[in-house]
Amino acid sequence: PSTKRRGFNPMASRPIPARDTLEQQLVILIAERLLETQPSFSPESDLYQHGMDSMAIMQLLVLLEEEYGVSLPESALTRKNFGSVRQLAGLLGGPAQQAA
Repeated sequence: PSTKRRGFNPMASRPIPARDTLEQQLVILIAERLLETQPSFSPESDLYQHGMDSMAIMQLLVLLEEEYGVSLPESALTRKNFGSVRQLAGLLGGPAQQAA
């Protein structure tokens, strides 16, 4: 299988997993390394209500590149795409859907 994706980093620590697993990994990554979250933090939680701002988005982009080797195009950096872990996982887990 081809690993050619926009922004693919062969030095990433792990490949992008199935969506459910990705959502859980992102919840943990964000809770432990990015935002102060409540115990009820889940894939559906509003990231902006948990403190997501432009600086946090930039830090998250670095984490995503380190963890999964993904570099998102500027056009993907929208408020909607970073509204929840579920939205973000959909963006990361569907490279074929990004073709325009």
